[in-house]
Amino acid sequence: MVDFIKINWKYLLGAALLHLLFAGLFALTMVQMSRDAPPPQLAIQAVVVDASQIGAASRRQERERERERQRVQQEREKAAIEQKQLEEQRETARLESERQAEQERQAESQRRQEEEQKRATEQQMMIERQDAERKRQAEVEQQKKAEAERQKKAEAERQRVAEIERKQKEEAQRRKAAEDARVQNAREEELRRQLAEEEGLRQAESAGLNNQYAALIQEQIERNWNRPPSARAGLECEIRVAQSPNGVVLSAQVGRCNGDAAVKQSIEAAVMRASPLPLPPDRRLFQRNLILMFKPSD
Repeated sequence: MVDFIKINWKYLLGAALLHLLFAGLFALTMVQMSRDAPPPQLAIQAVVVDASQIGAASRRQERERERERQRVQQEREKAAIEQKQLEEQRETARLESERQAEQERQAESQRRQEEEQKRATEQQMMIERQDAERKRQAEVEQQKKAEAERQKKAEAERQRVAEIERKQKEEAQRRKAAEDARVQNAREEELRRQLAEEEGLRQAESAGLNNQYAALIQEQIERNWNRPPSARAGLECEIRVAQSPNGVVLSAQVGRCNGDAAVKQSIEAAVMRASPLPLPPDRRLFQRNLILMFKPSD
């Protein structure tokens, strides 16, 4: 009851003040009606005016009573509405109080569950940490044993590798001495071969074989040349030719030439058609890159 008064004291105070106001209004109405009553008159005068005055007074009193009944009815209706609102407010306050109590109960239950879950989690974490620590210590011991074994094997391997390296070094020195001797012999042999080739090349050039080789190429190119109308007498064109070891022409380009563009193009085409070029009488005269002077007969 005390909690209800604390929660709804404003509404209770308003209802009390409203009842006091109604009581005051009723008292003022009664005082006003007593003032409006006609003053006492002589009996003879009453006989003359009583009829009209009594009728007017009766109608006035009737109107006052009707207004009073309406006012009282309005006040009752208003009081009933206020009472209903007050009861609704009480019911709302009760439901709100019950809702808050339920929320507090649920919050307390949730808090307890969370605390229990927290304790269970902490206990599980402690067990896991202890297991992890035991596992770590076991791993440390295992690592120490493995490291000792590894160092033992590493030392044995180091000694084995050192012995192998010593033997390899001795073998490498022996092989190097043999290779140096072989290289020296090869160099001497290559030098003798080069000297012999140079001597043979000089002999071949002295015999005119180089000119014979150039003439063979000139003749084959000229046979494959389609002389353009713009070619004039005294034509001289330098040709750079790249060929494979079997004489296949890889490229042909006319350099210095006293002919026009059509002449140069016709000469390059003739060189390509002349492929493969004839090989030299002496193989030592062969060159991959040739510079030829094309001088067709007029």
